[in-house]
Amino acid sequence: MKKVLSIVALALVVSTSIISGTLAMYTTDIDALAQGSTVAKEFILTEGGTDTFVENVKIAPSETMSWQFSVKNFEGAVVSETAMDLDIDVDVVAADGKKVIAPLVFTVENSKGDVVGTVNSLGKVELNDEFVLSAQGQEKVYTVSVNWPSDNNVDINYAGTGYGTAIQVSVTGTQK
Repeated sequence: MKKVLSIVALALVVSTSIISGTLAMYTTDIDALAQGSTVAKEFILTEGGTDTFVENVKIAPSETMSWQFSVKNFEGAVVSETAMDLDIDVDVVAADGKKVIAPLVFTVENSKGDVVGTVNSLGKVELNDEFVLSAQGQEKVYTVSVNWPSDNNVDINYAGTGYGTAIQVSVTGTQK
């Protein structure tokens, strides 16, 4: 019986060892194996340092007036980190409470001096431009000119304070 008891005890020890070895749980932690984050890119579109528009400038037949405006993709040392498309609208409308000066011709030129749009007396010049992706800040300068070509037969019809034409410029920048 001692032999049977020894064999049962031995079997119990072996089976306990096997069960505890197979049912044992092992864990290991690796702290901060990988980390990351995201931040938004800068998207900057501001009016530039150039804006020579003034209101209520008087014009007569045979005269031409010019104004400039600009937009830029930087502010101080911070430059837009995306390329962008520019949609520029130059609206030519009747001034509040007045009729348009019909003979006027409006032209818009880019900084290279290329005429990029023209409208007679009333309407909208729509143009597209872009800021390419660059680490350097960029500025686009545009010139709006108004010319009153003289026509002695009708010029007098637009004289006085009842006539006036206004120009409104808007710019929208869209990330490419």
